[in-house]
Amino acid sequence: MRKAEFFQKQEDGRVKCLLCPNFCVISEGENGRCLSRGMRGGEIRLLNYAVVVAENLDPIEKKPLYHYYPGSMIYSIGSYGCNLKCRFCQNSDISQFEQPGKMVLPEKLVQQAFNQAGNLGVAFTYNEPGIWYEYLLDCIGLLKKAGLKAVLVTNGYLCNEPFSRLCEVSDAMNIDLKAFSGSFYKNICQGDLETVKRNITTAVRSKTHVELTNLVVTGLNDDENEFRQLVEWVAQLSDEIPLHISRYFPRYLETAEATDPKTIARFVEIAQEKLKYVYAGNIGVSQNTICPACNKNLVERTGYHTRVLFSRGKCSCGQELPIII
Repeated sequence: MRKAEFFQKQEDGRVKCLLCPNFCVISEGENGRCLSRGMRGGEIRLLNYAVVVAENLDPIEKKPLYHYYPGSMIYSIGSYGCNLKCRFCQNSDISQFEQPGKMVLPEKLVQQAFNQAGNLGVAFTYNEPGIWYEYLLDCIGLLKKAGLKAVLVTNGYLCNEPFSRLCEVSDAMNIDLKAFSGSFYKNICQGDLETVKRNITTAVRSKTHVELTNLVVTGLNDDENEFRQLVEWVAQLSDEIPLHISRYFPRYLETAEATDPKTIARFVEIAQEKLKYVYAGNIGVSQNTICPACNKNLVERTGYHTRVLFSRGKCSCGQELPIII
């Protein structure tokens, strides 16, 4: 366990966590909603510091990141816990329950990442990395010194100061924008839409590369009008932000049928009216990247086999491309 940042001692002896908008007030020996942070010895401690529950060498496209070193592999790790309680969670076995893992201290993580042939860096993923905050910061500094990249796959649900700090040190993020409804975030995820919107805006305006994912859940966030509002909001930030529209499958507490692929196709059409780069996910069909100016194929994907067909940041037609290679 490591002493955590962002907490405040209360007059009654408890401590209030200030990392995320849940603002858990925790008694000695108890844990916050995220499972990873608890009061021990009068302080908030990161209980799963360096506890790695899942690890794989993944294609970068699996995060999903399509405009960040396409075709690369990235060492991907996660722990347990999450500060949201989405009833449709696709990784609930590690996000909603404490799990045993192995200790991988920052120095060891960097060594393991460095020793992976052809590896771009480390992706903190699988569960919510934001609640692993102190471990992230300890690792990312060492990764940078080793010439490796740091990627976060996150729900974007942190308070402003810690999230802004992560934007300063991270190289790329995929952020879940789960819906464009405050009631959805409150009732289905036990979170707050405005916090996520603010943090997406912060990330887009920072130096980190940003892509967004919207998981379309049958009967919960598949209203076309609401989705149009989401797309328009993203387009106002930048019409070059890649948006991944993913198919849901029944998991955790949600029993609705898997998203109809026709719904995903329709949402892709809607998004393409405002955004230049839109991708369908979890439908078993490869998604190529097409030049928005001349329709030339820029990145060809067959499964997780990727071919980059351009160079120097431009299409052959002269169109500037927001793709890092």
